Amino acid sequence: MIQLLRKRLFWTLDYFKGRSVKKHYVDIENIMRNHTSQGSADFSKKYLSDILTHTIDTVPYYTGKVLEELTQFPVINKNMIRDHFEAFISKAYIQRDCVKVSTSGSTGAPFSVLHDRNKRKRSLADNLFFSKASGYQIGNKLVYIKIWKDNVKVHLLSKNWMQNVYPVSVFNLEDIHIASFIKWLEKDPSKKSFLGYASALEKICKYLDRHGAAAIKANVQSIITMSESLNDYTKQSLEKYFGVQPLSRYSNNENGILAQESFDKKGFVINKASYHIEILDMKTDKPVGMGERGRIIVTDLHNYAMPLIRYDTGDVGAMNLDEEGNPYIMYIQGRKLDLIYDTKGKLVPSHVSYKLCKYGDYKQFQLVQYGIKDYLIKLNTTKKVDEEKMKEEYKEYFGKDAKITIEYVNDIPLLSSGKRREVRNTYYSEV
Repeated sequence: MIQLLRKRLFWTLDYFKGRSVKKHYVDIENIMRNHTSQGSADFSKKYLSDILTHTIDTVPYYTGKVLEELTQFPVINKNMIRDHFEAFISKAYIQRDCVKVSTSGSTGAPFSVLHDRNKRKRSLADNLFFSKASGYQIGNKLVYIKIWKDNVKVHLLSKNWMQNVYPVSVFNLEDIHIASFIKWLEKDPSKKSFLGYASALEKICKYLDRHGAAAIKANVQSIITMSESLNDYTKQSLEKYFGVQPLSRYSNNENGILAQESFDKKGFVINKASYHIEILDMKTDKPVGMGERGRIIVTDLHNYAMPLIRYDTGDVGAMNLDEEGNPYIMYIQGRKLDLIYDTKGKLVPSHVSYKLCKYGDYKQFQLVQYGIKDYLIKLNTTKKVDEEKMKEEYKEYFGKDAKITIEYVNDIPLLSSGKRREVRNTYYSEV
């Protein structure tokens, strides 16, 4: 009953705000559900044409360039945007009317973009559509497993409370925490959906394995994994313990949901309602053939405040055609994260590297484990950080006997494979 009220309240509030989210949702649904129709293709082409025209007319970075079609636009990346941030902002928008979205970026380089209000609503509608495709319904309690701020809380009238989000930190997944979490799941009768890092869900499954657990009666309706590839063990174990087939989502902070697995289709279904995706050669900006590995390049069709045209995500993948002739992403190889361990040999979430961001602004950063108790933090920055405070916090993750060195560098190069790595382990694994 409460979940139904939440759903009705959500759409009622949207109605009084002009039905902006609903309009986006219907548009996404029409394009994605009728992906083989000419009408669907025409909408996508118009969105692409409109954003390119807007970009040429209003974005300073492209002033003076002869640009008539997408392939004439240069491929851009995080470093280019970071170094020329103001030049990528549309003159038609005022920064204070936009939302700044930040991410750790490639090889640990902090990175931000601006979203206009319409883009934010489009992203929300994308989220609702693709979450519903996994089994989620507005009003379900969302168990969100990721890196949360240290002071995250769920209290009456808080944002998490209003959105019915139950936050679970990847740093609180020791056995004692998982036991408490499972107990809460079984006790809480509400319908639930999981959204979280694949590695965190894998850790929960391995805990259940060790304790010989039976299927968990937790009223779980859907499971979506993100940020990392979903391996067969975790996929099978989640279905075994929670009775739900998990789906993997491909998304990033700067754009949104780019693609997602489907129950009845191969690979990742591309969100062509909101993005145009290309696969380009690893070294040149030429397209590769179907089935060939290359860089994933994204054009955001709805961010007019800071258009990302032919944006290199830093990820690698391959595209192919399904039986109906529609392109889909066969696989995605993201910024590779090595496994990192504490001084006792226990696995530490690789995303612990993101905690570095609160200590300063860097061009790049990287966390390296090179001995059983030896760790190196590389920072590409012109300003020194509070080293003692940083070391003190990281000893909480690695162990009080951890030997942590901080090194200031001018660059953190890519691997020979072309992959980007913000966490490396040269002690337990080969590069």
